[in-house]
Parts: sequence; structure tokens; C-alpha cells
Amino acid sequence: MLINNNEYLNIIESVKSEIKNAQYKAAVSVNKELVLLYYNIGKIINEHKTWGSKFIENLSADIHLSFPDTKGYSVRNLKYMAKFAAEYPDGEFVQTLSAQIPWS
Repeated sequence: MLINNNEYLNIIESVKSEIKNAQYKAAVSVNKELVLLYYNIGKIINEHKTWGSKFIENLSADIHLSFPDTKGYSVRNLKYMAKFAAEYPDGEFVQTLSAQIPWS
């Protein structure tokens, strides 16, 4: 700390508070978008479940080909997404939940 007076210390605390608040809001926003993404992927899977189990396997493989550095789209996770979407078919709860996510 280069300056040691009360006004400067208050400014530093204010700026740190702003940074922490923005980081929290960014994390909540990202988590909200991920929940909605997973829900929407689950809906797509459920709409095409008549295509059989190979559909999810192919979808997982194609996602990995298109986004090789992205994780979380394994066959198992895609099945969880489908189950999530099936549990809340109208999506209303998902929209409400994603607006209230407290995790960071």
C-alpha cells in the first residue's frame, strides 16, 4: 500500500467491493446460462429419443469434435440433461431457479 490515509483506504475498500460484486454477478450469470443450456440440450435429446440410444452417443462425439477443449458433454452427462429436462417439461421452474442461483 503506497498511500496510508483514511480517504485512500476507503477508496481501496470501495473498489475491492465493486470487484467482488462484479465477480459474483458474473459467476451467477454464467451458472444461469449453463443451467439453461443443459436444460435446452436435454429438451432436444428428449424430442429425438425415438432415434435410439446411438443418438446420444453420436451427439456426445460430435460435440467433442466441434469443441475439443470443452468438457461436460459425455454420454452420461447428456443423459442427465435429458432427465433434468424431463423432470421439468414446462421449463417454468428452470427459468425461476436459474434466476435465483446463489452459487459462485
